[in-house]
Amino acid sequence: MHRVKKHLVTASYVDDSMSKLEQAAQGAGVTILCEMGLDPGIDHMLSMKMIDEAHAQNGKIKAFTSFCGGLPSPAAANNPLAYKFSWSPAGAIRAGRNPAVYKFLGETINVDGKLKLYESAKRLRLPELPAFALEHLPNRNSLMYGDLYGISKEASTVYRSTLRYEGFSEIMAILAKIGFFDAENHPLLQETNRPTYRIFLNELLNVNNVSTSNTKVNGEETGGHDDELISRLMMLGHCKEKELAVKILKTIKFLGLHEETQIPKDCSSAFSVICQRMEQRMAYGHNEQDMVLLHHEVEVEYPDGRPTEKHQATLLEFGKTENGRSTTAMALTVGVPAAIGALALAPEQGPEERGDPASGAGDLHPCAGDLGSGGHQADRESGDLRGCQDGMRIHRVYMLLQQRQ
Repeated sequence: MHRVKKHLVTASYVDDSMSKLEQAAQGAGVTILCEMGLDPGIDHMLSMKMIDEAHAQNGKIKAFTSFCGGLPSPAAANNPLAYKFSWSPAGAIRAGRNPAVYKFLGETINVDGKLKLYESAKRLRLPELPAFALEHLPNRNSLMYGDLYGISKEASTVYRSTLRYEGFSEIMAILAKIGFFDAENHPLLQETNRPTYRIFLNELLNVNNVSTSNTKVNGEETGGHDDELISRLMMLGHCKEKELAVKILKTIKFLGLHEETQIPKDCSSAFSVICQRMEQRMAYGHNEQDMVLLHHEVEVEYPDGRPTEKHQATLLEFGKTENGRSTTAMALTVGVPAAIGALALAPEQGPEERGDPASGAGDLHPCAGDLGSGGHQADRESGDLRGCQDGMRIHRVYMLLQQRQ
């Protein structure tokens, strides 16, 4: 980047290692444009638009909440977890086990990632999308966005979250309790003679290996091993109710974690076993579409006695298939902002249409085009995307985009 004097556009978060490049980037006269995707990215633009509009009317932000998720379309949410992976299950599971912190009604809430994150999931219903049964989990550090958005002193609630279909977190929490997210090498998986998935499952649940046969009733297996698994799930305290234990059993069977086939040699931990099975069983099928849903809510107080107002913005995008070519909703919503950012930095735009890297001024001017032309569908709150500028060489997307007149 700064060594070869090339600009960089990325959808990744600004982390400490990226921030440390600020001085070197300034010296090299290059721009590093970060968080140029969906979340982070489009979420920043919608946030700043709503916050700026409220401030322009002398309003104060009482609460800011954001929900965002990449999900299967309802037609593709056809497994017990109602979720599918378009990328590495390992990366997705690790991301879902990060600790989180947010502010709710003036209180700072810390959530342990490994132990409590999935258990902290809460039900969500959006009146404008009544068909979606959703839940949300806190997403990393929400407090920093109170500072970045300039609302930390006025907002008693600042909360950013990840969306899933309802029931996902409950199942994932119990898979974690069973031990499937343990990344340490497991002794049973270090042996030359590979265990079967069933033997390994029995080991994790301390199930009697002698009782392994089921009886088929109306084409479905029941009794025997199934009953013992349900019993162990409840006895170990993983499931308090039999109904939930049955749901976990269905998930175990869907993933093939009960099968009498040998575990591959490249699986050395419980985590690698569950990731291998999820990658096989939870991938998108041919012509199945994904979905992206982003929803913001901002509560605004006014000094003139007006009632508190709740402003909302929603973006809903589905994967598309045109002329035999498929594009995921995630690729669209992450790729289009990044492409717009790259166009804004392109040399052919000329210094009058972008921040001139050679000038050292650091201002990045409006880019050619906006997200509306990328095909994204948003409600009336999100149709006009604009941003602000600063003097830094490392920018977040909300510091860049502005609708071009």
